[in-house]
Parts: sequence; C-alpha cells; structure tokens
Amino acid sequence: MPGLWVFALLLSSHHLLLLFLSQAVATESSQDRVSSLSAAVGRIEIPLLEDVSVLLLAHERKQVVVRNINQEIVSVVTHVYTREQNVTVSPSKTFPADSSYTSSSAGVVTLLRPAATKVSFYLRGGDKTLSARLFAVPYTAEDPVPGTCNTEFILENDPNVHLTYNVFETIVMFAPANLGAPRGVSPPACDVAMNSHTRWRLSYDIYQYFLPENDMTNKSFLEGMSKMSSVQKVEQNGLKITTITSSQQTILFANSYIGIGVIYGVIVRDPLLNTSANYLPVPTYACRLTSEGHTCQHSDTSFICMQVICTAIGLYGLILCFFGHRIFEAEFFFFGFLIFGFVLFVLLTRLSTLNIVSRLIITVAAGVMGGFALSLVRWRFGVPVLCVLLVGLALGFLVAAIVAFTPLANFTLFRNDFNFWMSYVCVMLVVPTVLLPISKALNIITCALVGSYAVIVAVGVYIYTSLTYIILNIIKRAIYPDFAKVSSGSVPFQLTDYVLTGVWALLFLCGLTLQFILERNKPYFPPCPYDKWKKRRNPTTCGERTPLLHAS
Repeated sequence: MPGLWVFALLLSSHHLLLLFLSQAVATESSQDRVSSLSAAVGRIEIPLLEDVSVLLLAHERKQVVVRNINQEIVSVVTHVYTREQNVTVSPSKTFPADSSYTSSSAGVVTLLRPAATKVSFYLRGGDKTLSARLFAVPYTAEDPVPGTCNTEFILENDPNVHLTYNVFETIVMFAPANLGAPRGVSPPACDVAMNSHTRWRLSYDIYQYFLPENDMTNKSFLEGMSKMSSVQKVEQNGLKITTITSSQQTILFANSYIGIGVIYGVIVRDPLLNTSANYLPVPTYACRLTSEGHTCQHSDTSFICMQVICTAIGLYGLILCFFGHRIFEAEFFFFGFLIFGFVLFVLLTRLSTLNIVSRLIITVAAGVMGGFALSLVRWRFGVPVLCVLLVGLALGFLVAAIVAFTPLANFTLFRNDFNFWMSYVCVMLVVPTVLLPISKALNIITCALVGSYAVIVAVGVYIYTSLTYIILNIIKRAIYPDFAKVSSGSVPFQLTDYVLTGVWALLFLCGLTLQFILERNKPYFPPCPYDKWKKRRNPTTCGERTPLLHAS
C-alpha cells in the first residue's frame, strides 16, 4: 500500500512537470511569435517637408511615424512614391481591404486628435524589393483637406490622384476635398447646400509636369516627383491645364503621350480664406515599362511594322523634299499612298475588329493601289492642275493639323466634333484654293513641307518627340470617338523637339530653294507621259512625214 502511494506521487509529479514544461514551451513560442511579428513590422521616422528614402524588401511591412507636430497643424498628408512597382499604404497594420490603397504613388491623410503630437501609418512592399520616397506635408485649420469628401474610392479620406490610360487618353480622377477645421471640431458636412460657408466654394487647379524626353531613368523620375510634392513646388514647376469647380465632376481627360513621362498634380483652393492644399502627384509614361525600366514595352510585330512603314515614308519624303516636282509621277504615287492609306486605316479602325498588324498590312496594300491609281491617271490623261489640287489637299491637311496642335485646340468650342471637323476642313480647303493660281509653287511647297515632315515622323519612331503628335492627334480624333473630351493641355515641347523643329525648317527651306532653282527655266509641268509615249511609238502622227522628193 505505501508503494502505491509512492507510485501515485511520482506519477502526479511527472504530470505536473510535463504540464509546467508544456506551458513554458507554449509561453516561449508565443513570445517568439510576438517577437517575430514585431520584427516583421519595421519602424521608420520621417520629418515634415523632407524627402526620405526607404528600402522595402519583398512583402516587408514598415510603420512610418511623423513626430514633433505642433498644435497649429490639424492634418498631415503623407506621400509614398516608387517608379516601377506598387506599394500599399494603410492607417492600420493589418492592411484591411477597405482602408488600404496600392499604387506607385500612394498616400494617406491623417486628421489629428486634440492632444496628438505624432501620426503614423503603414507600408507594405510588393513581390520584389523596391525603393520608395516618403514625404509628409502639414496643413492648418484654414487649409482645405484633400479627398475628405470621398464617395467613390476605397479610402474614407483619399488624397490620392487616380489615373488610368490607354493609347488615346489618360483619365485623371480624384475625390473632392472639404474645408479644414480645428482639432476636435467636426468639419462641415459634404452634402450641405452650395454656399460660401461649405466645401462647395472650393476649386481645383490641375497641373502637369513633363519629365525630360528620352530620359526614363530613376533619377529623372525622383527629381520630377520632388518638384510636384507641395503647393509651392507645383505652382513653380507645373503647367496649369484647367480649373474644375466643386459643381463639376472631378475628372480630367488628357492626351496620352506614349513614352514621355508626365506627372499630374491637383491643388485645391479656398478662395474665401486664400488657402490651398496639394493632392498626391501621380506619374505616368502611358505605357508599361520594360524590366530594365528604360523603355516602353511594345508588341514586337506591330512596332517593327510601324518602324518599317515610317522609315520607308521618311526616305521617300526626303527625296520628294528636294526633287518632288521633277519626278512628277513618283510624287503622285507618294501622295496617293498617303491619302488612300489614311482613309482606309480610319475606316478599318472604326468599323472592324482587326488587330493592328492586320490593319497596317491592309492599309499599306490599299495605299500602294491608291498611289498607282493616281499615278496612272496622271500618266494617261495628264491633267496636272487637277492632280496638283489633290496633292494640295495633303498640304492643307498638314497645315490644319499644325494649327490644331497649337493652344487654339484647347478652346471649348472645338470639343464639339462638328465644330472641330468643319473648322479643320475649312483650313484644309483654303490652303490649296489660295495657292492654286500659282500651281507650280503649290506643288513645290507641298513636296518640300510634307516631305520634310515625313522625315521627322521617321525619326519619331526611334526617339520620342512631340512633333509626331501633330498628325497622331488628328488620327486619334478620327478613329476614337471619345477623343473629343480630351483636353490637350500643354504640349511637352522640349530640347529634342526644338532641335527637330530646326531640322524640319532647314529641310523645308533647302528643299524649297533647290526645287525652285532646278525648275526656274522649265515649263510649269512636265508633258503628259502618255502623249510622249505615243509620239515615240508613231512619229508620223506628229507631222514627221517623209519628203516626196526624197521618196522619188
């Protein structure tokens, strides 16, 4: 019996020991999980109004803290931007779906409590290691608060500018702002009737800043984002596109400049208090960057097709620029190709679902047939003035496109398709009509101007230049019905464009001068090729008869 008690005592002691050890292990593992979780969420502190760089590993999380905030500041808007990859921001370390935002330019707005001296939010990286820039901007009670009347996007208070794009247009959207209010005081309701004491008095200025052409480096990107990070910097560096009032929809349709970096910024203004605040700037190249990040991704087949076509047109145009009037029939082949090809490409795009490569092949085939047809009409019937009039329409088309490329196209009047195309056709018809009495000069000017521009277009498929958009904007308007809504805004006219404009002007003047010199003592137009051919085939029909005396 005593042995049983001893055995029971030993067994209970063994169980107590096991229970103690298991609880110790559980406690230790729980502590390990807590420590691993705290290790997974790094911490970084940033000052106000200073750029700070941070490296985020794949799926790494970091807490960002802004300290030393005085009582005059009632809200802080924090910017996070990267170049090639997206980053996720959230006011919560658990990153709930309804209060997180993912973009290459993302941020949050924090409304401070009465006693708060710091704000914090959380970052989460993507699938790869990325480098991000952080920037925190403070605002007082008199400043409007960006995005705090949000009803469309995920975040409750959304200071972000949302951007989507395609090859035709870039759509810029943002949530309306609200008036500021002291700490602990509720701001005015967003849906109160329009009057000078509510957020309806606010207005929104939209700016764009163009990054250097043919420069897709990370350095250029970061410098551009820094130049659009505050109200003062946006006003200093950005180009104002338009102003939107609170009664209008907070959306802008802008032109897509593929391969040219554009940063869009929005400043909300309170005209009553003369205060303002800045939304987060958002960048775009209107294309997906390659893995190296230095060029846009293209469909290899379609891009090669475009390069071949534009290069061929550029070389042909260079010859016409200097010798167009002398090689009359070859000139008509070129312009017949352009006219028939353009018309068919527009019709195919508007009426068919063919891919771009198929459309380009059909366009080239139709252009070749159109060029041969116009050359054949000239060869058989002569009619030089009629053919030159058709060629003059190409000159009028290019002149009208140049006019539409200027700020005149930004007038609201031309947002209507009827007004735009009627004005365009009028300019296109006026040019050849005015020059038709001096038809030889009309033909030479057309060859020199259109031929030299064809050279610029050929260069434009190898380096990015805005000059190609002189004709691309008209093609977009012709094939994309919604392009009428696009606000052209400012054109990214930079060093490359100035150089190519000089080259274009030099080619035009040299071609014009050379052709006038070569043709100064010659007839207005070469004789009809068919008539010359008939004379060679049957000389007797032209009065060349054998003398009777010689015959006898």
